[in-house]
Amino acid sequence: MKSSKILLAAAVAALGVQSAEAADGVDMGVLTCKLTGTTNLVVYTDEEFDCVFDPKTGNPYTYTGQIKSVGVDLSITKELTMVWAVLTTKTDGDVANQLRGTYLGAGASVEVVGGVGLNALVGGNSKAITLQPVSVSGSVGAGASIGLERFELR
Repeated sequence: MKSSKILLAAAVAALGVQSAEAADGVDMGVLTCKLTGTTNLVVYTDEEFDCVFDPKTGNPYTYTGQIKSVGVDLSITKELTMVWAVLTTKTDGDVANQLRGTYLGAGASVEVVGGVGLNALVGGNSKAITLQPVSVSGSVGAGASIGLERFELR
C-alpha cells in the first residue's frame, strides 16, 4: 500500500506542472469518458472510451476516445469513468471541433476493488485546450499504474 501512495504522489506532482499551465484557461464545460475496452501489456496500455462533452452553453457532443499509455501498469480494470473540466485559452471558433484531436500528459491510478486515478492532458485541434481532472477517475479493479499518456479524441 505504501508503494501505491508513492506512485499516486509522483503522478500528482507531475500533474501539478500541467495544472499551472491551465490556470489562465476559460472553463468551456465538462468531458466525461466511460471505458468500453482495454488491452494491458504491463508496459503498454490501450483503452477505448465513449465520451460526452457537456458545454456551458449549447447541446452535448459525443466522441470516441483512446488512451495509449507507456509506463508500468499492473492493473486489471473492469469499469472506469473519467471526468475532466475543459479549459481553453482560445475562445473563438467551434468548441466541439477544437476539442477533437490529440492530448498528451501523465497519469497514475491505484485500485483495490474501487480505485482512484489522476490524469491531466493538454492538446486538441487548437493545441489550446487542457483537460483538467474534475474528480478522480472512478474505477473497479485491482492494481496500480503510472505513465505517460496520449489521448486521441475523435
